[in-house]
Amino acid sequence: MAMMDGNHIMPISGQGGTWALGAVQWCRWQVRPRRVTNLSVVGEIPLELQNFTYMLDLAFPFNALSGPLPKELGNLTNLLSLGISFNNFSGQLPKELGNMTNLQQMYIDSCGFSGPFPSTFSKLQNLKILRSSDNDFTGKIPDYLGIMPKLEDIILRNCKISGNLAPVDFSKFGVLTLLFLGNNSFTGSLPDAISPSLKAITLPSGLNCLQQDTPCFRGSAEYYSFAVDCGNNRTTRGLDGTIYEPDAANLGAASYYVTSDTRWGVSNVGNYFLATDGVNIINSPQKIQNVLDSRLFETARMSASSVRYYGLGLENGNYTVLLQFAEFAYPDSQTWLSLGRRVFDIYVQILLQQFEMVYQKGEVKQGKLPDGRVIAVKQLSETSHQGKSQFVTEVATISAVQHRNLVKLHGCCIDSKTPLLVYEYLENGSLDRAIFGHSILKLDWAMRFDIILGIARGLTYLHEESSVRIVHRDIKASNVLLDTDLTPKISDFGLAKLYDEKKTHVSTRIAGTMGYLAPEYAMRGHLSEKADVFAFGVLMLETVAGRSNTNNSLEESKIYLLEWAWGLYEMGQALRVVDPCLKEFDEKEAFRVICIALLCTQGSPHQRPPMSRVVAMLIGDVDVAEVVTKPSYITEWQLRDGGSSSYTTSSYAGSSNPEFSRQRETNPLARSSPTITKASLVGR
Repeated sequence: MAMMDGNHIMPISGQGGTWALGAVQWCRWQVRPRRVTNLSVVGEIPLELQNFTYMLDLAFPFNALSGPLPKELGNLTNLLSLGISFNNFSGQLPKELGNMTNLQQMYIDSCGFSGPFPSTFSKLQNLKILRSSDNDFTGKIPDYLGIMPKLEDIILRNCKISGNLAPVDFSKFGVLTLLFLGNNSFTGSLPDAISPSLKAITLPSGLNCLQQDTPCFRGSAEYYSFAVDCGNNRTTRGLDGTIYEPDAANLGAASYYVTSDTRWGVSNVGNYFLATDGVNIINSPQKIQNVLDSRLFETARMSASSVRYYGLGLENGNYTVLLQFAEFAYPDSQTWLSLGRRVFDIYVQILLQQFEMVYQKGEVKQGKLPDGRVIAVKQLSETSHQGKSQFVTEVATISAVQHRNLVKLHGCCIDSKTPLLVYEYLENGSLDRAIFGHSILKLDWAMRFDIILGIARGLTYLHEESSVRIVHRDIKASNVLLDTDLTPKISDFGLAKLYDEKKTHVSTRIAGTMGYLAPEYAMRGHLSEKADVFAFGVLMLETVAGRSNTNNSLEESKIYLLEWAWGLYEMGQALRVVDPCLKEFDEKEAFRVICIALLCTQGSPHQRPPMSRVVAMLIGDVDVAEVVTKPSYITEWQLRDGGSSSYTTSSYAGSSNPEFSRQRETNPLARSSPTITKASLVGR
């Protein structure tokens, strides 16, 4: 093959090949984007590239290029974008790159670079995106980042950089939207002033949660456990030998406290209006009955919003968290009319008895609070498909993750006969109503593409970016909600599964929805994040086609969407899948989406791309590979008959049944008597 620039040809000897530049006569043309992506090209970047001084875009990601990055690339002063991620370079970034003063995007993830960032990068005043994760940089985070006002994305995860964050003035980033600095060794505190445009932030543990003037734990893990007696001013030994540390610091409306040995910390949000003299620790004169260690329940913390405890310097691994607390109900209607059990740090603070029911459909109700806020209340009835264990799983999972493409949970109450979840209200309802039903929403192609991309980003966060690795297990159109701006938000985490990121898969009972089940999961119970990728591929096709994955009212060749789409793709007519209601659409973009959907639904999970790569393919950062094998189809009768190893070539069948589950999951939280509550969660 060859890379062509105007009348200049730069031959590359196929996949796994090397560079070969012939003698050429250079001209001052404005050279448009040049991309050599994922071809396993080896060798070093040729020095002759410096002669393309009018080049605008240079991209060689996902290859096997090696050696130092040529300093001569600094001569490409007109370059707008440099993309060389996922190669095998060595050495430091050349200081001459600072001469690329027009550069707007720099992608140098996982390149093998070491040493400090060059000080000359301070001249890159037009830089908007800096992505440099998974390298071996040393030294501190560059101070000059604070004087680069156009930066929108800063992603420097796992770069081995250290130092104090305080010198970086984050308030000057007027357009900063992404700040990812996790897995580094920073010290000091997170600056108080943060750009108001910031939408997503990931910082090292200790900085993103406590925002404290205490060094982030940098040494080897020292602790395997800790125990705290809330509100007590003395050390207490339990009857089982556990040493409970004192917790007597009085916390203000929005404050935190970290022990002198930085072993654990506690934070409080909100002022409790009944606190005497502003002290939020109370002592109970009553002796708690039916408990051995009654001394542990003599003190308590009061909070109007939440109290959170943080373990610092803990060894990585699986832990059992044991919560014990006594509950008191206030009969005075001016305080609390009832009290529900707490689930970690989220619970319903408002009097749900006072909300006005506006609309109800199924188990989800629309309500209006006294202050005018509209909320969505999910109620678990006795006839609900979702068991109480799934309900608690949903609470625990959503409370651990926050992302613009995940539904936001305001609170919960699981103590009553009909437990409640209180969500943000999303005006435009679920995606299935918008594309399958008779919704007033008329989604054009641009809207559909943005919805697909948003869902992909939400799944990328769950699989790769959140502090815990989460597989949703029930990705489908009805579990995607749309807000006023049609931003998609993944919902219904009742079947979500957490598992160790070091494992390729876990074996579990099958749960989910027919038509979206990955074959290895449906047939063998092998669950990994690739099960979500498969379901997302089906959902992509549904969004493009404006129909469900199964429609028995259609002619036989069109009943199963995946089968129909593959047949059209083989005939070179893939665009016939597109919803006929779309009179205008971007044909190249639609074809790319269809191809990605077919890649996501491959039979082997190893053939499906990770969600981060799906996002990269959707936005055009990575080329879409040709689909050469048929997507996987599986029939409902195969599941009933116990499965078959030949699922990859069988006929695909969906189902209109809303839920498919062989057996309910076991309850992850073990609960005790009404007086003393214990909650135990085993996990990472």
